[in-house]
Amino acid sequence: MLVDRFKNILKATINDQIEKNPVFQNLFESDLNEDWKKYYEEIKNDKYQYQKQQQQYQNHSQQQYSSQQTQQKSKEDEYYNALEVKKGDDFATIKKSYRKLVKLYHPDLYAGDPAKQEMAQKVTLQINEAYNYFEKKLKN
Repeated sequence: MLVDRFKNILKATINDQIEKNPVFQNLFESDLNEDWKKYYEEIKNDKYQYQKQQQQYQNHSQQQYSSQQTQQKSKEDEYYNALEVKKGDDFATIKKSYRKLVKLYHPDLYAGDPAKQEMAQKVTLQINEAYNYFEKKLKN
C-alpha cells in the first residue's frame, strides 16, 4: 500500500517534469508523430495490397468460372452435333437420332474394311458419349 502510493507519486512527478520540460516534449512528440505517420502509411499500404489481392482473386475466380461454363457449353454443342440434332431438342428426339446413327455407324457393318471399322468405332464412341451425357442431363 505504501509502495503503491510511492509509485503513484513518482509517476506523477516524472510526468510533470516531462510536461514542463520542452526538451522532453519535442523529443517525444517528433518521434511519436513520425512513428504514427509511418504506422499509418503501413496500414494504408497493407489495406491497398489486401484490396488489390482480393480483386485479383475475384477476377481469377470469375475467369475460371466463365471458362468452365464456356467449356461445358462447347462440349454440349459438340454432343448435339455428334447426334445430329438441333440444340434444345427433347430427349425423345435425341434417342431417335441416337438409334438411327448407331445403326448407320455400327462397327460390325464394316467388318470387311479395317480402316472403315476403326473410323466407325470412333464415331460410335462419340455418339454413345453424347447420348449418355443427354441421358443423365435430361432424364433426371
